[in-house]
Amino acid sequence: MLKKIVIPLVIVVFLVATVLVIYKVLNPKDPEVLSQGNYIEATFMSDPLTPLDPNTANSVKVGGTIYDPQGRPSFEITDVKITPMKVWNPDSSGKLVESTHPYFVSVYITAKSINKKAAWAYPYGTDLILSGAHLAIYGDNWKFWAVILTVKDIK
Repeated sequence: MLKKIVIPLVIVVFLVATVLVIYKVLNPKDPEVLSQGNYIEATFMSDPLTPLDPNTANSVKVGGTIYDPQGRPSFEITDVKITPMKVWNPDSSGKLVESTHPYFVSVYITAKSINKKAAWAYPYGTDLILSGAHLAIYGDNWKFWAVILTVKDIK
């Protein structure tokens, strides 16, 4: 009877201890460990397939903040470039010709991370900041879908 209680109890204690150790290893809170990573600089481009209104684009300002989906500050905007949106239309012979849209624009944002990355990639909500990723970026009063063009480590 005693074995029926002791053995499962030992197994449960062992499993709980294992989970706690794994959690501590994967989620360091020690400032010394967290300070070992680098800051990153990322370049975002508004989604080329989604038209962006110029009024929304003009809301993006240098010195502004990019927030993750949970509302935590993630990046400080260091450069903003607004260009006419490129579109491809067929000409009279059926060939695709690149031109610019008369109204919609594209936005290129360069931003520096506010925190250092603690792992191999910088977290952004439930996503990771990696070149080629497609995600929503949020400002003080704007949101649009973007593609990450570049990610660089900086000191």
